[in-house]
Amino acid sequence: MKKALLALALLAYAVVLAACGGGEEKEQGVQTPTGPVKIALWHSETAANQESIQRLVDRFNASQSEVQAEVAFQGGYVDQLNKTVASLGTGNAPNLILQDGNHTQFLIDSGAVTPVQTFIDQEGYDLSDFDQKAVDFCTINGQMYTMPFTISVPMIFYNKLPFREVGLDPEHAPATLEEVQAASEKLLKKDSAGNVTRSGIVLEINDWYVWQIHALQGELAVDNGNGREGRATEAIFNGPTGQRLFRWWDDMIDQGLAYNVGRNPNGIDNFMALASGRAVMTLTASSALRSVVDVLEKGMEGVELGTGLFPGFADGKGGPEMAGLFLWILNGGPEEEQEATWKLVKWLMEPEQQADWFAGSGYLPVSQSAYDLPPAQQVMEQYPHFRKPVEAYRQAPSTLATRGPLIGPMAQVSEAIKHAAEEMVLGGKDPIDALNEAAAAATQAIQEYEKRVNP
Repeated sequence: MKKALLALALLAYAVVLAACGGGEEKEQGVQTPTGPVKIALWHSETAANQESIQRLVDRFNASQSEVQAEVAFQGGYVDQLNKTVASLGTGNAPNLILQDGNHTQFLIDSGAVTPVQTFIDQEGYDLSDFDQKAVDFCTINGQMYTMPFTISVPMIFYNKLPFREVGLDPEHAPATLEEVQAASEKLLKKDSAGNVTRSGIVLEINDWYVWQIHALQGELAVDNGNGREGRATEAIFNGPTGQRLFRWWDDMIDQGLAYNVGRNPNGIDNFMALASGRAVMTLTASSALRSVVDVLEKGMEGVELGTGLFPGFADGKGGPEMAGLFLWILNGGPEEEQEATWKLVKWLMEPEQQADWFAGSGYLPVSQSAYDLPPAQQVMEQYPHFRKPVEAYRQAPSTLATRGPLIGPMAQVSEAIKHAAEEMVLGGKDPIDALNEAAAAATQAIQEYEKRVNP
């Protein structure tokens, strides 16, 4: 109960976005004397990814009789985090959550999770087939807290048809932000009154541009080795790299070269802009691949998909930020539920399931042997777009920069960056002033959080 209270106190301080709907919470951990152990997995996946995770769990349930898992969608990642912490101690908590990596430090600090290292050590679980970069991300102070289920690589998606129209090479996406701007200048269209009718690229109000660009430059976003050599105390993303990004962002919007779709909480407004012809390119992640190709296969007039890697500045010397989804085992249930949950985690990490997940989503498998299995081979053969993130990730370095920032109050830090972007894009604030205010707000949030967690 103390752990639950700590988590609730941290949530009230660190998570600033209100929880919203998505999935009914059902009583968990019900076990009959002769029946299977029942466990619950909560997630935030949508479209093809939601269908894929449901298929996997259905197959797990059919494969044995000792454990029965129930899958429940809980809204966005912050929504799910809110619901998870609010459920602690109520009897309605999940046993397992599939969560993005942004809230790793928060979940560790909450005391509400059992480190997977506990199970790994108990049975000598073999990690030799796992991608080492993913294992490195999950290992804090020598202990592996969460299981890296899958990897997401940042990408650029674009419509080849307008590229051909203006004389751009339709087979090659812009590789740098400078090239994105040059291509957008060619793709720009205005009507007779001077109103922009087509922009080169869609831009969103988000914080992940900041993390990705710092990783691609090989630079840190917070102090103490991005919070991995010691707990973060200060945001440093308002240095030269952050300033370049915000100036580029502001210039692209001001000139009509980019089309702003706001915060895009459903993750589809950017693709709607491409489908309607309002823009030609969008920055997203490999995790959208399956959903996108499924839509295109049903027929979408005027769109021919092209993909490339997320563009950074031309002088970048880093690699893409490590991103993905991670399996967290909550510690509120009895021992038999913990063991049942670990059984599901191990099953999901087997190469067969990892290969199916890759083919059904676009997220990369953590199991390296999964790439050799038919589902992975077939999807890469049918859709060469799936090969690009694989090749890029395999070549990417594993550094403090590419592992991204480890911050307890990530929700507040993210909100500070989003607010700054809105002030710049919608309110006309100077980009450097907006960025500096975001860094100051982020630093304050980090320091106040640390005082609460480590008084």
